[in-house]
Amino acid sequence: MSRDHYGQVGTNMSDDPRAVRTRATLKQALMHLLQQGDWSEITASAICRRAGVARSSFYEHFDTKADLLDEIFSDMLGDIKPSTRPSEPLATLDWLVSHVRAAPDFFAGAMAGKRGDALLPRFRAALKVRLELELSLRGMQDASAKAAYIIGGSMSYLAEAKGGEVRETVQKLAMRLLV
Repeated sequence: MSRDHYGQVGTNMSDDPRAVRTRATLKQALMHLLQQGDWSEITASAICRRAGVARSSFYEHFDTKADLLDEIFSDMLGDIKPSTRPSEPLATLDWLVSHVRAAPDFFAGAMAGKRGDALLPRFRAALKVRLELELSLRGMQDASAKAAYIIGGSMSYLAEAKGGEVRETVQKLAMRLLV
């Protein structure tokens, strides 16, 4: 969502370099705060303080901190190039494994409920939408339900797995469902 300087919704500010910088700064601030604490304790004011941005600027770009988080997830997942051939590994799952490996302690804390109640469900929902698209591109029936099952199971598996061939195991378990 974007607002113009009159507060009108719908104006595209994405081309304005100042708006791009502000949005990026707010995203970085939220990511930093998430590394330090619980989602439920983070406020729009705290994000703005960390970013060095006025609260009015925050609200020019986002209605809530959840909207900011959703945009972060969308940006992250938007870089995934879906695999369309059934013989290829699922790109969304490969991305998930890489993401978890990059921040295992953060992921483990989130899975254990130490990052707040809203963070993990929103992440899971964003992943499910991305995997649903990938499965739909492969012509899968019931892509939504299968994506939900695969993402939930994969995240649970990654929370419990200790080293080893995690990427391959996640892909094999998903493929069993899709055959």
